[in-house]
Amino acid sequence: MLHTILGFGGRMARREYFFANLALRFLVGLLLLALSAGFTPHGASHYGERPPVPTGLLIILFGFVLPFYLWFALAFQAKRYRDMGWNPLYVMPGSVCAFVMIGLLFPFVPGMAVVGVLLYLCLGLSLLFWPSQPTGNGDWYSGSYHDRPLDPQPEIDTAPAFKSRRPATVRTSAPPPVFTPAPTGFGRRGL
Repeated sequence: MLHTILGFGGRMARREYFFANLALRFLVGLLLLALSAGFTPHGASHYGERPPVPTGLLIILFGFVLPFYLWFALAFQAKRYRDMGWNPLYVMPGSVCAFVMIGLLFPFVPGMAVVGVLLYLCLGLSLLFWPSQPTGNGDWYSGSYHDRPLDPQPEIDTAPAFKSRRPATVRTSAPPPVFTPAPTGFGRRGL
């Protein structure tokens, strides 16, 4: 089960994506709240004075919480893109490059902020509302490039009967088992 949650393969429907993303953000929000409450200095401070952020809190946030959140968020997005019929190997790096370019151009072109917000909004809405792509043969793994079932489905010869002069055959990946008689002689138990 952890492979399905932690891995980038497989598919995730709209409802599953919504609830998984909601649960992830809720858990990270609780973690951030607990960390900030634990690291805030206790004592009276003057009104309007802002205490400095402790170094330990920054180390925990950027060392543990941010990688945890990014791993799960990107894994959920990859599964959802695959369910939509898009290849996550193209969409995710492309969107990251687009956001980096918008971030670099933002100081020079003020209108790029609006473009970045619209792009982020379009990607988020497409992840939530784009319909699922039907799978090829109705199983969970047919659209996945990384996860395959342990025993593959047999391939069926689909050539028409008039082109091949033999009936349709079913080819399997392994030959049928060969039965050999039991060995006789020393070490064999009696009848």
